[in-house]
Amino acid sequence: MVLGIGTDILKIDRIRKSYTSNEDSFIKKTYTYKEQKQAVERSDPALYFATRYAGKEAVFKSLGIDGNIIKLNEIEILGTDTGQPKVTLLGKLKDIAAQKGVVNVYISLSYDTDYAVAYAIVESYIV
Repeated sequence: MVLGIGTDILKIDRIRKSYTSNEDSFIKKTYTYKEQKQAVERSDPALYFATRYAGKEAVFKSLGIDGNIIKLNEIEILGTDTGQPKVTLLGKLKDIAAQKGVVNVYISLSYDTDYAVAYAIVESYIV
């Protein structure tokens, strides 16, 4: 059963203007090590970070939990070998999701010239 849906849109320049390197404190507190590693392998790391940030916000919204109790780096969004984004929940957020019966988190990421957008659906076995 669908537990929740979430969407987010972000102006890419918000990330591009603040991104200097993976040593940036915003990057370190928002993205996992694996996400940071994938980003630097891209021709435009800021675009990668922007789509993932929108994705993290969409996942957070779809879970329907208090934003003060999670950290965005507990939502990891990595590209698979086929390029499809895959969500992994970590830490405290993983425990909260388990209590809610979350079995899958589906996500779609996209961007255009100025904006990144994400859409997430959370599936739960609890009715």
